[in-house]
Formats: sequence, structure tokens, C-alpha cells
Amino acid sequence: MPRLFFVTLPVAALFIGSLLAADQQEKKDKQAPSPTLVTLLKVDPKTGEITVQFGDGKGKEQQKTFHLTKDVRLLDETGRVVTLEVFESGSQALILEAEGKLQELRRPIRVPGHRLSDAVKTLIEMAGSQEGSLEEVQRIYDMLRKLDTDKDGTINRAELQAAGDRFVAERVKALIQRLDTDKDGKISKEEAKGLVKEHFDKLDLNKDGFLDYEELFQAAKAKHEAKVPQTEKK
Repeated sequence: MPRLFFVTLPVAALFIGSLLAADQQEKKDKQAPSPTLVTLLKVDPKTGEITVQFGDGKGKEQQKTFHLTKDVRLLDETGRVVTLEVFESGSQALILEAEGKLQELRRPIRVPGHRLSDAVKTLIEMAGSQEGSLEEVQRIYDMLRKLDTDKDGTINRAELQAAGDRFVAERVKALIQRLDTDKDGKISKEEAKGLVKEHFDKLDLNKDGFLDYEELFQAAKAKHEAKVPQTEKK
């Protein structure tokens, strides 16, 4: 009987330890901050600042401005690391905040019942009273007006695709400018950072040890097109 007792004791200790660990994990999960759905009122990649608006749970709209530090995670809807340029004023985002500091900014998967146009409506509603909102509405208007290249009052698929290619091109040029430290117009493996460094060999189509504009543009375009549903491509 004593022998059985001593054999059972370690098993019981392990079981109790597992329960305590599970209890502590549950407490951590409860204490962990949950993401908040916000509308981006202002995004300034140059200063690293964003201004957001969100409901406080009591029906009142609140606004906050965050200055992004290096440890803030910037993610797209798939969880991949992105830059602040991906986020645009008037769009929705998910933020994770702890002790008044921003920890994570993420592009949300489309929220059921919500559309991007709803965020634009919110921006228009605030244009008369919120500083900077009028300029953002004007910016959105100018952007959409430029899409209608044949001036027929509508935006067709070809016009949208052409504009998308321009935006991708601008983003690729900005990426090269940021990473190309020796200013030779290409990114070497030593200069590459983040996802570019991680997927360097795959992106280097001609295997010359450098990433040029065309290689990065094709990769960015292919990634974008892969996310577009087949019904939208037609």
C-alpha cells in the first residue's frame, strides 16, 4: 500500500500541475486585450501616425491618435507583415491596444454587413466638424474621379485594373527606394529585409542574385490577383 501511494503521488502532482497551468492560461486569455474594429481617419506613413475612430460601447464615438513604434505589428488580413502604406484613410482596421499603447494594426477580413463605402459615409459625416476629414474626402473623390478615364460616369474593370497596376507600381518603387541602400536600382540579398529576404530566392526569377523592379512588380501583381475571386476577374 505505501508503495502504491508513492507511485500515485507523482501522477497526482502532474495532474494538479496541469490543472494549475490550464487555469493560469485561462486567466491570461481572459486578461489578454481583444482587438477593436476602427475606422482609419488619418494615416501618415511619413510621421508614423494614425488617427482612428471607434465606438466606446455606450453609443459614443471616440477618437485616438497613435504614433507607431518599431515594435508595433502591421499585418494584412492573411497575417502577413506589411508596411503602413497598405492602410488607407477611410478604411476599417483592427487594432490591439494595451496600456494605452498600440500593439498591432491589422487589415480585417471583411465584416459581414459592412462595406468600405460605409467607412466613407462615416468620413463624410465628420467632414464638417473633424479636422482633416474634408481633405480626406477630397482625396478619395480625386482618386475615384481619376479612375474614370473615359469620362462616362462609371468605373469599369479595365479602368480599375489599370489603376491597380499603377498603385502596385508605386508601392514597388517605394519598396526599392527604401531597401536599395547602394542606389543601384536593385535589391541585393544583403539589402533585403522581412518577407523580401525570406522569399528572395523565389522572387529572383533570373537567378542573378538581385531583385529588380520587374521581378518585384510581377510578384506583387500575382499576389494581388490570387486574392481576387474568379467572379470578379471576369
